[in-house]
Amino acid sequence: LFQSRIGQLELSCASCHDDNWGKRLGGSVIPQAHPTGYPLYRLEWQTVGSLQRRLRNCMIGVRAEPFAFGAPELVDLELHLTERARGLLVETPAVRP
Repeated sequence: LFQSRIGQLELSCASCHDDNWGKRLGGSVIPQAHPTGYPLYRLEWQTVGSLQRRLRNCMIGVRAEPFAFGAPELVDLELHLTERARGLLVETPAVRP
């Protein structure tokens, strides 16, 4: 799923988080997709949220139908992202815009 283009904008997770990390999107810096801060407090949400909530928001952002919370696809994507972050420091709970 990380490499699969989805939604009306036909973007994959890799389109932003591998090819354009460090650049800006909507005033925020695009991270490298390391979920080391989850669960985190998001200013936009005004509460603590899960990685699945953020993934669903990204899907909505590329105009794709988001998977349901707990869907196997989201669980697989969480596992992939966690593997990408192997060896990095955990910073939870983090704060993001």
